[in-house]
Amino acid sequence: MPSLLRQVGLVLAVAQLLLAVWAGRGTRFRGLVAPLVVTGVALLFIVVLPDAVRELQGFIGLQNEQAGGIITALLLAMGLGYVLMFYILAKVERQTQRLRRLIVAMSAAQVEAAAHETEHPGVMVVIPAYNEAESLPAVLAAIPEEVHGLPVQVLVVDDASRDATGRVAVAGRAHVVTHPVNGGGGSALQTGYLVAQRSGVSIVVTMDADGQHDPAEIERLVGPIVRDEADFVVGSRRLGVYEPEAGAAGAARNVGLTVYTSLVNLLGGTQMTDVSNGFRAIRASGLAAIVFTEDQFHNPELLMGAARSGLRIVEVPITIHRRQAGTSKKGSTVRYGLGFLRVILRSWLR
Repeated sequence: MPSLLRQVGLVLAVAQLLLAVWAGRGTRFRGLVAPLVVTGVALLFIVVLPDAVRELQGFIGLQNEQAGGIITALLLAMGLGYVLMFYILAKVERQTQRLRRLIVAMSAAQVEAAAHETEHPGVMVVIPAYNEAESLPAVLAAIPEEVHGLPVQVLVVDDASRDATGRVAVAGRAHVVTHPVNGGGGSALQTGYLVAQRSGVSIVVTMDADGQHDPAEIERLVGPIVRDEADFVVGSRRLGVYEPEAGAAGAARNVGLTVYTSLVNLLGGTQMTDVSNGFRAIRASGLAAIVFTEDQFHNPELLMGAARSGLRIVEVPITIHRRQAGTSKKGSTVRYGLGFLRVILRSWLR
Protein backbone atom coordinates (compact mmCIF):
# COMPACT_ATOMS: atom_id res chain seq x y z
CA MET A 1 0.00 0.00 0.00
CA PRO A 2 1.57 3.35 -0.99
CA SER A 3 2.77 5.40 1.97
CA LEU A 4 0.61 8.39 1.00
CA LEU A 5 -2.48 6.19 0.94
CA ARG A 6 -1.51 4.73 4.31
CA GLN A 7 -1.09 8.23 5.73
CA VAL A 8 -4.51 9.27 4.46
CA GLY A 9 -6.02 6.08 5.92
CA LEU A 10 -4.33 6.74 9.26
CA VAL A 11 -5.72 10.28 9.38
CA LEU A 12 -9.23 9.05 8.54
CA ALA A 13 -9.04 6.29 11.17
CA VAL A 14 -7.95 8.69 13.90
CA ALA A 15 -10.59 11.21 12.83
CA GLN A 16 -13.32 8.58 13.07
CA LEU A 17 -12.20 7.51 16.54
CA LEU A 18 -12.10 11.13 17.73
CA LEU A 19 -15.55 11.67 16.24
CA ALA A 20 -16.79 8.59 18.12
CA VAL A 21 -15.47 10.07 21.39
CA TRP A 22 -17.28 13.35 20.63
CA ALA A 23 -20.53 11.56 19.73
CA GLY A 24 -20.40 9.54 22.95
CA ARG A 25 -20.42 12.67 25.12
CA GLY A 26 -24.01 13.53 24.29
CA THR A 27 -27.22 11.62 23.67
CA ARG A 28 -28.24 12.94 20.26
CA PHE A 29 -25.54 11.11 18.27
CA ARG A 30 -24.81 8.23 20.66
CA GLY A 31 -26.13 5.72 18.13
CA LEU A 32 -23.19 6.58 15.85
CA VAL A 33 -20.53 5.61 18.39
CA ALA A 34 -20.44 1.88 17.63
CA PRO A 35 -20.32 2.24 13.81
CA LEU A 36 -17.60 4.90 14.04
CA VAL A 37 -15.50 2.84 16.43
CA VAL A 38 -15.79 -0.37 14.42
CA THR A 39 -14.99 1.23 11.07
CA GLY A 40 -12.23 3.38 12.60
CA VAL A 41 -10.54 0.39 14.24
CA ALA A 42 -10.89 -1.66 11.03
CA LEU A 43 -9.29 1.10 8.96
CA LEU A 44 -6.52 1.48 11.53
CA PHE A 45 -5.94 -2.27 11.39
CA ILE A 46 -5.57 -2.21 7.61
CA VAL A 47 -3.18 0.76 7.72
CA VAL A 48 -0.96 -0.50 10.55
CA LEU A 49 -0.98 -4.20 9.62
CA PRO A 50 -1.13 -4.37 5.82
CA ASP A 51 0.45 -7.85 5.92
CA ALA A 52 -2.69 -9.18 7.58
CA VAL A 53 -4.67 -7.90 4.64
CA ARG A 54 -2.21 -9.62 2.29
CA GLU A 55 -2.79 -12.91 4.12
CA LEU A 56 -6.52 -12.48 3.71
CA GLN A 57 -5.90 -11.58 0.08
CA GLY A 58 -4.05 -14.84 -0.42
CA PHE A 59 -6.74 -16.80 1.42
CA ILE A 60 -9.43 -15.65 -1.00
CA GLY A 61 -7.18 -16.21 -4.04
CA LEU A 62 -6.43 -12.61 -5.00
CA GLN A 63 -2.70 -12.61 -4.29
CA ASN A 64 -1.78 -12.45 -7.97
CA GLU A 65 -4.32 -9.84 -8.93
CA GLN A 66 -3.09 -6.33 -9.67
CA ALA A 67 -5.87 -4.72 -7.66
CA GLY A 68 -6.10 -7.60 -5.17
CA GLY A 69 -5.27 -5.46 -2.15
CA ILE A 70 -7.95 -2.90 -2.93
CA ILE A 71 -10.53 -5.62 -3.64
CA THR A 72 -9.68 -7.37 -0.38
CA ALA A 73 -10.02 -4.13 1.57
CA LEU A 74 -13.37 -3.47 -0.11
CA LEU A 75 -14.61 -6.97 0.72
CA LEU A 76 -13.52 -6.51 4.32
CA ALA A 77 -15.30 -3.16 4.44
CA MET A 78 -18.47 -4.72 3.00
CA GLY A 79 -18.35 -7.47 5.62
CA LEU A 80 -18.03 -4.92 8.38
CA GLY A 81 -20.83 -2.92 6.79
CA TYR A 82 -23.17 -5.92 6.95
CA VAL A 83 -22.25 -6.50 10.59
CA LEU A 84 -23.00 -2.88 11.38
CA MET A 85 -26.25 -2.99 9.42
CA PHE A 86 -27.52 -5.97 11.42
CA TYR A 87 -26.36 -4.32 14.63
CA ILE A 88 -28.30 -1.17 13.82
CA LEU A 89 -31.38 -3.13 12.75
CA ALA A 90 -31.28 -5.10 16.00
CA LYS A 91 -31.01 -1.86 17.95
CA VAL A 92 -33.94 -0.33 16.06
CA GLU A 93 -35.96 -3.49 16.68
CA ARG A 94 -35.28 -3.26 20.42
CA GLN A 95 -36.42 0.36 20.48
CA THR A 96 -39.50 -0.54 18.43
CA GLN A 97 -40.43 -3.29 20.87
CA ARG A 98 -40.08 -0.90 23.80
CA LEU A 99 -42.36 1.60 22.05
CA ARG A 100 -44.82 -1.17 21.22
CA ARG A 101 -44.97 -2.32 24.83
CA LEU A 102 -45.53 1.28 25.95
CA ILE A 103 -48.39 1.75 23.46
CA VAL A 104 -50.00 -1.54 24.50
CA ALA A 105 -49.74 -0.70 28.21
CA MET A 106 -51.08 2.84 27.77
CA SER A 107 -53.92 1.61 25.56
CA ALA A 108 -54.89 -1.16 27.96
CA ALA A 109 -54.99 1.34 30.80
CA GLN A 110 -57.92 3.10 29.07
CA VAL A 111 -60.34 0.39 30.20
CA GLU A 112 -58.46 -1.02 33.17
CA ALA A 113 -60.77 0.54 35.77
CA ALA A 114 -63.90 -0.57 33.93
CA ALA A 115 -62.42 -4.03 33.47
CA HIS A 116 -61.93 -4.48 37.21
CA GLU A 117 -65.49 -3.34 37.84
CA THR A 118 -66.86 -5.99 35.47
CA GLU A 119 -64.45 -8.77 36.42
CA HIS A 120 -65.96 -12.22 35.91
CA PRO A 121 -64.79 -15.66 34.78
CA GLY A 122 -66.44 -15.40 31.40
CA VAL A 123 -65.43 -14.96 27.77
CA MET A 124 -63.94 -11.86 26.18
CA VAL A 125 -64.18 -11.49 22.42
CA VAL A 126 -61.29 -9.35 21.21
CA ILE A 127 -61.74 -7.69 17.81
CA PRO A 128 -58.83 -5.73 16.32
CA ALA A 129 -60.22 -3.13 13.94
CA TYR A 130 -58.73 -0.63 11.53
CA ASN A 131 -61.14 1.41 9.39
CA GLU A 132 -63.94 -1.16 9.73
CA ALA A 133 -66.87 1.15 10.46
CA GLU A 134 -68.92 -0.37 7.61
CA SER A 135 -68.67 -4.02 8.61
CA LEU A 136 -68.31 -3.79 12.40
CA PRO A 137 -72.00 -3.11 13.33
CA ALA A 138 -73.21 -6.40 11.85
CA VAL A 139 -70.38 -8.31 13.54
CA LEU A 140 -71.14 -6.84 16.98
CA ALA A 141 -74.86 -7.41 16.62
CA ALA A 142 -74.34 -11.12 15.92
CA ILE A 143 -72.10 -11.88 18.91
CA PRO A 144 -74.03 -13.95 21.49
CA GLU A 145 -74.39 -12.66 25.05
CA GLU A 146 -73.61 -16.08 26.50
CA VAL A 147 -71.87 -19.29 25.41
CA HIS A 148 -71.80 -22.55 27.37
CA GLY A 149 -73.27 -20.74 30.34
CA LEU A 150 -70.48 -18.14 30.38
CA PRO A 151 -71.22 -14.41 29.90
CA VAL A 152 -69.60 -12.77 26.90
CA GLN A 153 -68.15 -9.28 26.76
CA VAL A 154 -66.68 -7.65 23.66
CA LEU A 155 -63.53 -5.57 23.36
CA VAL A 156 -62.81 -3.68 20.15
CA VAL A 157 -59.22 -2.48 19.78
CA ASP A 158 -59.41 0.50 17.44
CA ASP A 159 -55.97 0.59 15.81
CA ALA A 160 -55.93 4.35 15.11
CA SER A 161 -58.72 4.16 12.55
CA ARG A 162 -59.40 7.20 10.39
CA ASP A 163 -63.12 6.46 10.10
CA ALA A 164 -65.90 6.02 12.68
CA THR A 165 -64.77 2.58 13.88
CA GLY A 166 -64.46 3.71 17.51
CA ARG A 167 -67.88 5.38 17.58
CA VAL A 168 -69.51 2.40 15.91
CA ALA A 169 -67.97 0.07 18.49
CA VAL A 170 -69.26 2.19 21.38
CA ALA A 171 -72.71 2.27 19.79
CA GLY A 172 -72.54 -1.53 19.60
CA ARG A 173 -72.02 -1.66 23.40
CA ALA A 174 -68.46 -2.94 23.17
CA HIS A 175 -65.58 -1.89 25.38
CA VAL A 176 -63.22 0.16 23.22
CA VAL A 177 -59.48 0.70 23.40
CA THR A 178 -57.96 3.16 20.95
CA HIS A 179 -54.35 3.04 19.83
CA PRO A 180 -52.75 6.49 19.39
CA VAL A 181 -50.90 5.24 16.28
CA ASN A 182 -51.56 2.39 13.88
CA GLY A 183 -49.54 -0.59 15.06
CA GLY A 184 -50.99 -3.50 13.09
CA GLY A 185 -53.23 -6.44 13.90
CA GLY A 186 -50.65 -8.15 16.10
CA SER A 187 -50.17 -5.05 18.20
CA ALA A 188 -53.93 -4.65 18.58
CA LEU A 189 -54.25 -8.25 19.75
CA GLN A 190 -51.47 -7.77 22.29
CA THR A 191 -53.48 -4.90 23.76
CA GLY A 192 -56.58 -7.08 23.79
CA TYR A 193 -54.77 -9.94 25.51
CA LEU A 194 -53.43 -7.61 28.19
CA VAL A 195 -56.89 -6.18 28.87
CA ALA A 196 -58.36 -9.68 29.00
CA GLN A 197 -55.75 -10.87 31.50
CA ARG A 198 -56.38 -7.85 33.72
CA SER A 199 -60.14 -8.35 33.46
CA GLY A 200 -59.97 -11.82 34.97
CA VAL A 201 -61.82 -13.57 32.13
CA SER A 202 -61.35 -17.30 31.63
CA ILE A 203 -61.32 -17.51 27.85
CA VAL A 204 -60.27 -15.07 25.13
CA VAL A 205 -61.75 -15.33 21.63
CA THR A 206 -60.26 -13.37 18.75
CA MET A 207 -62.04 -12.65 15.51
CA ASP A 208 -61.84 -10.21 12.61
CA ALA A 209 -63.94 -7.10 12.25
CA ASP A 210 -64.58 -7.52 8.52
CA GLY A 211 -67.46 -10.01 8.73
CA GLN A 212 -65.50 -13.00 7.43
CA HIS A 213 -65.97 -14.90 10.71
CA ASP A 214 -69.37 -16.12 11.90
CA PRO A 215 -70.01 -15.03 15.53
CA ALA A 216 -72.46 -17.93 15.95
CA GLU A 217 -69.44 -20.27 15.82
CA ILE A 218 -67.84 -18.74 18.95
CA GLU A 219 -69.59 -21.47 20.93
CA ARG A 220 -67.84 -24.09 18.81
CA LEU A 221 -64.44 -22.56 19.60
CA VAL A 222 -65.06 -22.19 23.32
CA GLY A 223 -66.52 -25.68 23.81
CA PRO A 224 -63.28 -27.72 23.97
CA ILE A 225 -61.82 -25.32 26.57
CA VAL A 226 -64.96 -25.42 28.73
CA ARG A 227 -64.86 -29.23 28.60
CA ASP A 228 -61.13 -29.14 29.49
CA GLU A 229 -60.21 -30.88 26.24
CA ALA A 230 -57.93 -28.07 25.04
CA ASP A 231 -56.20 -24.84 26.04
CA PHE A 232 -56.06 -23.31 22.57
CA VAL A 233 -58.68 -23.85 19.87
CA VAL A 234 -58.01 -22.73 16.31
CA GLY A 235 -60.69 -22.40 13.68
CA SER A 236 -59.89 -24.12 10.38
CA ARG A 237 -61.39 -23.16 7.06
CA ARG A 238 -59.94 -26.35 5.59
CA LEU A 239 -62.04 -28.45 7.99
CA GLY A 240 -65.09 -26.25 7.49
CA VAL A 241 -66.40 -24.06 4.69
CA TYR A 242 -64.75 -21.06 3.08
CA GLU A 243 -65.22 -18.82 0.09
CA PRO A 244 -61.79 -18.41 -1.55
CA GLU A 245 -60.78 -15.12 -3.10
CA ALA A 246 -61.36 -14.90 -6.81
CA GLY A 247 -58.61 -14.76 -9.42
CA ALA A 248 -54.88 -15.37 -9.31
CA ALA A 249 -54.45 -13.69 -5.92
CA GLY A 250 -56.88 -16.13 -4.32
CA ALA A 251 -55.16 -19.12 -5.91
CA ALA A 252 -51.72 -17.88 -4.82
CA ARG A 253 -52.84 -17.39 -1.23
CA ASN A 254 -54.43 -20.84 -1.18
CA VAL A 255 -51.12 -22.37 -2.28
CA GLY A 256 -49.27 -20.22 0.26
CA LEU A 257 -51.61 -21.40 3.03
CA THR A 258 -50.80 -25.02 2.19
CA VAL A 259 -47.04 -24.44 2.07
CA TYR A 260 -46.86 -22.36 5.25
CA THR A 261 -49.14 -24.71 7.17
CA SER A 262 -46.78 -27.58 6.32
CA LEU A 263 -43.76 -25.48 7.32
CA VAL A 264 -45.26 -24.49 10.69
CA ASN A 265 -46.18 -28.12 11.39
CA LEU A 266 -42.62 -29.18 10.56
CA LEU A 267 -40.87 -26.51 12.63
CA GLY A 268 -43.41 -26.16 15.42
CA GLY A 269 -44.31 -29.80 15.94
CA THR A 270 -48.01 -29.14 15.37
CA GLN A 271 -50.63 -30.88 13.26
CA MET A 272 -52.70 -28.05 11.87
CA THR A 273 -54.60 -27.55 8.62
CA ASP A 274 -54.92 -23.75 8.76
CA VAL A 275 -52.24 -21.55 10.36
CA SER A 276 -53.40 -18.14 9.15
CA ASN A 277 -56.87 -18.03 10.66
CA GLY A 278 -57.57 -15.29 13.21
CA PHE A 279 -60.74 -16.93 14.57
CA ARG A 280 -59.65 -18.81 17.71
CA ALA A 281 -60.08 -19.20 21.46
CA ILE A 282 -57.43 -19.53 24.15
CA ARG A 283 -57.47 -20.09 27.87
CA ALA A 284 -56.54 -16.70 29.36
CA SER A 285 -54.09 -18.27 31.79
CA GLY A 286 -52.06 -19.61 28.87
CA LEU A 287 -51.33 -16.17 27.41
CA ALA A 288 -48.65 -15.36 29.99
CA ALA A 289 -46.44 -18.18 28.71
CA ILE A 290 -46.31 -16.85 25.12
CA VAL A 291 -43.90 -14.14 23.98
CA PHE A 292 -45.51 -11.65 21.59
CA THR A 293 -43.33 -9.41 19.41
CA GLU A 294 -44.99 -9.20 15.99
CA ASP A 295 -47.14 -6.28 14.84
CA GLN A 296 -48.19 -8.08 11.68
CA PHE A 297 -48.40 -11.72 10.51
CA HIS A 298 -48.78 -12.73 14.16
CA ASN A 299 -50.58 -16.06 13.64
CA PRO A 300 -47.44 -18.24 13.38
CA GLU A 301 -45.95 -16.56 16.46
CA LEU A 302 -49.05 -17.31 18.52
CA LEU A 303 -49.40 -20.89 17.28
CA MET A 304 -45.74 -21.84 17.64
CA GLY A 305 -45.53 -20.06 20.99
CA ALA A 306 -48.54 -21.97 22.27
CA ALA A 307 -47.06 -25.28 21.11
CA ARG A 308 -43.69 -24.45 22.70
CA SER A 309 -45.47 -23.60 25.97
CA GLY A 310 -47.14 -27.00 26.08
CA LEU A 311 -50.70 -25.79 25.54
CA ARG A 312 -53.13 -28.40 24.25
CA ILE A 313 -54.09 -27.29 20.74
CA VAL A 314 -57.05 -28.53 18.72
CA GLU A 315 -58.77 -27.39 15.53
CA VAL A 316 -62.47 -27.06 14.87
CA PRO A 317 -64.21 -26.42 11.56
CA ILE A 318 -65.38 -22.86 10.97
CA THR A 319 -66.89 -20.83 8.15
CA ILE A 320 -65.05 -18.07 6.32
CA HIS A 321 -67.15 -15.61 4.32
CA ARG A 322 -65.85 -13.13 1.79
CA ARG A 323 -65.44 -9.58 3.00
CA GLN A 324 -68.71 -7.72 2.49
CA ALA A 325 -67.51 -4.16 3.08
CA GLY A 326 -64.30 -2.14 3.37
CA THR A 327 -60.92 -3.11 1.99
CA SER A 328 -58.44 -5.80 2.98
CA LYS A 329 -55.49 -4.76 5.17
CA LYS A 330 -53.27 -7.70 4.15
CA GLY A 331 -51.46 -5.89 1.34
CA SER A 332 -50.08 -7.57 -1.77
CA THR A 333 -49.82 -11.35 -1.99
CA VAL A 334 -46.02 -11.19 -2.26
CA ARG A 335 -45.63 -8.89 0.75
CA TYR A 336 -48.03 -10.98 2.80
CA GLY A 337 -46.22 -14.20 1.88
CA LEU A 338 -42.75 -12.87 2.65
CA GLY A 339 -43.92 -11.36 5.93
CA PHE A 340 -45.57 -14.60 6.97
CA LEU A 341 -42.42 -16.57 6.16
CA ARG A 342 -40.26 -14.14 8.13
CA VAL A 343 -42.40 -14.57 11.24
CA ILE A 344 -42.39 -18.37 10.92
CA LEU A 345 -38.60 -18.50 10.78
CA ARG A 346 -38.16 -15.89 13.48
CA SER A 347 -40.57 -17.68 15.83
CA TRP A 348 -38.78 -20.97 15.23
CA LEU A 349 -35.32 -19.49 15.93
CA ARG A 350 -36.43 -17.71 19.10
